[in-house]
Amino acid sequence: MNPEDLDAIFDRANRLLEAGKPDESLECLDKVDGRTLDSDDRIEWGSLRAWALSQIGQHEEALELLDELLEEFPQSVRLLGAFGIVLSNNDELEDARDALEEAVALGPTDEVALANLALVYEKLREYERSLELYDRALELGADIDWVLLRKAATLTECGRYAEAKVTLKRYLSLVPEDAGQWIALAILHSDDEEYADAFRCYEQAEQLDPDAPALRLNWGVTAVRAHQLPAAYKQLARLRRLEPRSARAGLLRAFILEEEGDLAGARGIYDRTLARARYVDRGELSYAFEMAMDFFGRQKLRTRCERLLGRAYEANACTVELCEAYREATGEYVAQAFWYSLVIEADYRLGLLELRARNGSSRPPPTRFTRNYQVVARNHDEAVDMVVSLLQRMGETNPNVREFIGQEPIEQTHVGLYEVEPEGFVFSPDELEEPPSEV
Repeated sequence: MNPEDLDAIFDRANRLLEAGKPDESLECLDKVDGRTLDSDDRIEWGSLRAWALSQIGQHEEALELLDELLEEFPQSVRLLGAFGIVLSNNDELEDARDALEEAVALGPTDEVALANLALVYEKLREYERSLELYDRALELGADIDWVLLRKAATLTECGRYAEAKVTLKRYLSLVPEDAGQWIALAILHSDDEEYADAFRCYEQAEQLDPDAPALRLNWGVTAVRAHQLPAAYKQLARLRRLEPRSARAGLLRAFILEEEGDLAGARGIYDRTLARARYVDRGELSYAFEMAMDFFGRQKLRTRCERLLGRAYEANACTVELCEAYREATGEYVAQAFWYSLVIEADYRLGLLELRARNGSSRPPPTRFTRNYQVVARNHDEAVDMVVSLLQRMGETNPNVREFIGQEPIEQTHVGLYEVEPEGFVFSPDELEEPPSEV
């Protein structure tokens, strides 16, 4: 195959991947026999093929291909970058970080490797490192659209909302047709009580996607916060037409009733919503828990908050938003504290959202799991005590602290639970690489 035809195939395969069409990209790459290519083309073919395989969930095949190629080309920035991306897609974040760090060390001006390393650090919740890498990637000319979007999300996670708004506005100046991000910007304005700005953003989103349930829900919530109940009822009516069986319309109705002073009516809706056996998706379930926790916390119903936390833990739904409301209702307010991220190991049980090691299907049945727990505490010892106490209350058995993986100072905050990662890595004892520390 002549070089021009080969370049055209690679270019098309790459564009198909970026367009979210990995199956078509694989079909394109299947026109090439990778074994017959020279070094640079073989690296490009293998990287694209591994990326496409990972996108369709065939992570093992992608990793096997990259393992083979890296034995042949161990110093390839392109292959190491692809290896990191595939590991990240498979939630092997520490290994993904190591692969991408090696890629960046070998190619410090490779903006793609930098941006993907930033994304891995974002997933690991090492936000300051992530922001530093996103900025370096932008300076070097990385694909600005998606990097700006991830940077805005990271700034939001850090609580740097003013910077997040500036970054999102820059993104939307480049991609003005992204209705979802107009909604995200509106929420940031709403959280800062900039309601006129929020309404303008919702109006932009409405022009692009008027039937988006997220638009109607969040517009309605903002209208309640702005004490504009007619506008809130208008959005409620639109949401009911779009999602007649969803819990979200009921939750918006409860929020409106609370604003009108009908606390009994609002509480009744939350109780009925939480009694539902089925939800449209995990997002709807999490939102129901978050809204209910907000309500019970505002009404100082501590016992209900504790009970709801237990239900959210059982459902793997202890999100940042739910835990913030719980912390404000039950935790002590302090001038200074630290955010801690811990990996905890405990006995395996049913009900976990399970992640398994590579080739996990051929291993013995799992007997233990690890999961990430994040807390706000005044010191290391309080953080450990806080997590262990939570595990005991939630019925976990034989817990150990495996590792502290993050610590950041926080000012003027409530201490308590920050988040529980929904997924848990499950394994059998012979998979342990090092013993945990006892607590």
